[in-house]
Amino acid sequence: MARQEYFLQGTTPSAATEKTRARENWTQQGWFRLLALIILLEVFMPFLVWPVGIPRFVLGAIEAGIGLVILVAFAYMMKEDRVPMAVLLIAGTTLIWGLISAFEGQPLAATAWGWWGLFKYPLVGIFAYLVQGWPTDFARTFIKFTVGLLIFEFCVQLVMLALGFPTGDSMGGTFGNKGVIQFTMLVFFAVSLAFGHWLATHEWKLLLLVLVIGMIGTTLSTTKFYLIGTAVLAAAALITHMIRGGQIRQLLFYVVLLVGAAAIVLPLYNNWMVETRGLKPLQEYLTTDALEGYLFNDGISDGDYTYNIGRGLAMTYAWQQIQRDWTTTLFGYGLGTRSQSTFLGVRGNVLKDDVYGVGTTSLSTWLQEFGVVGIGVFLAINLWIMLKLFRFAGATSDPYQAALAYGIFLFTMFWPLWLWYQKAWLAGAMMTLYWVSLGYTFNLIYMPGRRKQAARRRERPNLL
Repeated sequence: MARQEYFLQGTTPSAATEKTRARENWTQQGWFRLLALIILLEVFMPFLVWPVGIPRFVLGAIEAGIGLVILVAFAYMMKEDRVPMAVLLIAGTTLIWGLISAFEGQPLAATAWGWWGLFKYPLVGIFAYLVQGWPTDFARTFIKFTVGLLIFEFCVQLVMLALGFPTGDSMGGTFGNKGVIQFTMLVFFAVSLAFGHWLATHEWKLLLLVLVIGMIGTTLSTTKFYLIGTAVLAAAALITHMIRGGQIRQLLFYVVLLVGAAAIVLPLYNNWMVETRGLKPLQEYLTTDALEGYLFNDGISDGDYTYNIGRGLAMTYAWQQIQRDWTTTLFGYGLGTRSQSTFLGVRGNVLKDDVYGVGTTSLSTWLQEFGVVGIGVFLAINLWIMLKLFRFAGATSDPYQAALAYGIFLFTMFWPLWLWYQKAWLAGAMMTLYWVSLGYTFNLIYMPGRRKQAARRRERPNLL
């Protein structure tokens, strides 16, 4: 916590006054303004491009804002002569898979763009980890802000609907044209935090609010995956509740509550989908033929004439592509080989010859770029993060810190699902919130130990 100094003579400030001044202090600090800048850019810049109509190149402001935060983080590391282990992991990944892409004849510009897309948000998390001035009530403020942002995006959807915008891909709030994936991943992150809040406090009102807003918002955007994603999050939350020592009677109560809510919501959802959108009821999408057609679809999009392949086919195709030899199977084609930037005019080597173009998911892209070893490393890192978060959530005395840790724990658990569903790694608003909260939580986990080490170093006698 940053030092708070009050130059008052003869008076003792009230607790409310001290709290107000503390909040004013940290909101005026440089680190907070940098993070706020990224959030504002991620949320509003796509809206300025569509539907306002500002030229698309202004989206480069988002990359510039993130780049500024990363530069500040590296400057701090150089000043303090302290490099987090995560930076060494990034350096090792860059070296290994950068060399592989070089051996594949990959242009340096394409490799650099692939590196940027992979690591820019984790580096924002490292910046958050390095911050020394986190306020004591930041976890509570962060959860409220995330839920407030979801409510704001939902209100924007309602305004767009009233103005005559069609439901579907255009109903992404402020995230612009085809910004549904951005909105959907924000919904899932907020739902994860709401389940985390329930695990930490057993309060259900916030969870109910987020679930209802998420349901209506994703219905407007016609995101049928919301029900599946929420179901797996609910199951994981209930299992976590039992692992923590929760009572079976409580578990049965919440199971009955969720089943009852589903029995009420699903008929309403189906009626709206059929009458308003002209789509089939949800249960018709769960048949064997429908699932096979969805997962292994191999058609051309009517909008941009690119292949719109199913997610199952994307993974199958990615696996087939890395069967060239055992080295490619293990390590893929290298960093950035399936990445592209139309603005910079760079395109990865593998993507150039790919019949399906960029119409695949993050997980299938990663399988081709990093192979089995790369996917395994990613899963191992997630498992380590989850263990740290679960232990911290059970140890902290602050219910909001526990709620935040449980929420990030649940969201991290399903990274393979999010990446399989869409290009979730590029959902900027959610990614910024996720990595900032993760960096903050790991700051809480490791900062006391670092402070003790620094104190011991100061107490050592100088023998020179």
